[in-house]
Amino acid sequence: SAQSSSCKVIMPAIKYLETNYQNPNLTNAELAKQCRISEVYFRRIFTSCYNMTPRQFLIDIRINKAKQLLSEGALKINAVAIKCGFSNQYHFCRVFKEKTGLTPTEYVKQNRIYKI
Repeated sequence: SAQSSSCKVIMPAIKYLETNYQNPNLTNAELAKQCRISEVYFRRIFTSCYNMTPRQFLIDIRINKAKQLLSEGALKINAVAIKCGFSNQYHFCRVFKEKTGLTPTEYVKQNRIYKI
């Protein structure tokens, strides 16, 4: 279908997002360039394929990586924020709470994987 072939066009951007999510300055322009299409076209295809904007998709990746790091418990919250591409700890905490309903600290308490 036309839908699935246009979704293939943005695969380079998805791969790029998955390896560059730590970069706090990641832009749609950069992602569109990976796919060799215009930024406007990129946003349109992305949104129709994933039912969310590239930005929302990126935040989901970052929050999932953050959950993983928080449950491993080796890093402080500010280190997790930076490693996951958030510009600062406050922004990270706000977005994390918005997405999960918990602060990073509460999440750690509930999901800590204890090493025996």
